[in-house]
Amino acid sequence: MHIEATTRVANSIEALDKLLAAITSGQQEKPDWIRLQGGCRLDRVDTPRREELIERLHGAVLRGFKANNCQFEDAESRLAYWRSVTRKGFHDFSDQGWMKCYDSPFVENYDYIGPYLEKGLEGLDPYAVYTSVLGTFDFTVEDFVNTELCRNVHTIVEPMAGTAEFAYHSHFHYPDFRYVMADLDQAAQERVLAQSWLPNTEKHYLRANVLDEAVWSEIKSVTTGESLSYIGKQSHHLFDARELFRLMEVATSHVDYFMLETPQLAPVMEMGGTDDVTREEMKDAGFEVELIEDADGEPNPFTNLMHFHLGAADKTGARKIFDYRNWTVWSQSILVTLARILNLNAFYFHSEMHEFVSVDDEWEDCDVEDEVTFMLFTSRDLPPSP
Repeated sequence: MHIEATTRVANSIEALDKLLAAITSGQQEKPDWIRLQGGCRLDRVDTPRREELIERLHGAVLRGFKANNCQFEDAESRLAYWRSVTRKGFHDFSDQGWMKCYDSPFVENYDYIGPYLEKGLEGLDPYAVYTSVLGTFDFTVEDFVNTELCRNVHTIVEPMAGTAEFAYHSHFHYPDFRYVMADLDQAAQERVLAQSWLPNTEKHYLRANVLDEAVWSEIKSVTTGESLSYIGKQSHHLFDARELFRLMEVATSHVDYFMLETPQLAPVMEMGGTDDVTREEMKDAGFEVELIEDADGEPNPFTNLMHFHLGAADKTGARKIFDYRNWTVWSQSILVTLARILNLNAFYFHSEMHEFVSVDDEWEDCDVEDEVTFMLFTSRDLPPSP
């Protein structure tokens, strides 16, 4: 089901003032987005006034604001603008605009550049760098539970959760759901549990190995309604074939729907080398970030195995942010083959239909060559796709 979004427009700072006042007083409902255009330019007000307006924007929108009318003469002023917006709860890690957690009352600080300016490369927060260049913010639970297939889901499971952006961002929209996260990373667990969650949301973060069936039994014991499990595209590629098969087997025995995000469909040989993922604010601050093939990391066309790392560098040197040793590109076709062996039904999220579609239907219209794909597997007996 396509999700409609509402947008209000402000053509001047004065009009924005009036709109924000009307929303915060309850005279108008919060829109999903506020678009700033024409003379409503945040680059033409001083920093205190800008941050005051952005803070008011945060409380007046469900998703964020769009402002494509700003212009900057130099990197310093552009970076100052970026930092003032991110300190007040908005990020631009997607193509949709300046976003916040859906209707979050908490002002999250997304300015990971400040610590770098103070301490150099060692000041960079690895998780924040990873999120800015590789994290997915364009999809949340809303997109998936509004489908015909997953409309009865009330428990979200995020194994291999890391910093659990999927669960955390989604819980603002569905605070009555249960959220169960699992990972071996203690630092990630501490980071997630220290975040500002809505007070009555039930959440569990397990320090556990998701290949252990007992972990999935524990997850099932706290499930309410049907359950949807999600693993992002960077995580399940760390498993070898036996481990991935095991994961799909135990997960689908304990959750209703098991979903894996996969990268764009491409030959593994095209994935080697060095990929520059430097964002504009990184350039303005004076460093770059790359996905770098290790010396022994050339992609193997027979096994899809490769070795690389995420690294940051500036004029003072280089720092390894995350290591991806023994990383195997599990393509959509391989995942479907494993599903067939396990007698699972296989679906993908059709980005235009906004529904999960069987891999046997409508495949000519899928966009796996251009976009990430969400592959969903279930052991449930289901009727054929409409």
